[in-house]
Amino acid sequence: MPEDFEYMSRARLEYQGGYRRAYLGEVAEPVIYGVQGALREYYGAKEGPPIASTLDHIVAAVAG
Repeated sequence: MPEDFEYMSRARLEYQGGYRRAYLGEVAEPVIYGVQGALREYYGAKEGPPIASTLDHIVAAVAG
């Protein structure tokens, strides 16, 4: 019989300059979320470099 297993994801978000930085668990470097392409226009985001959105990360995680 397998042992009981429980995992609690720990995340902290910081908002800086219109971008979100997600600190995930024990990973030292944050994941930076922004917008790109049509999302930039849809949300009326200011100009800047294209940065993956949360939607991009969700799609990549599910596809993997």
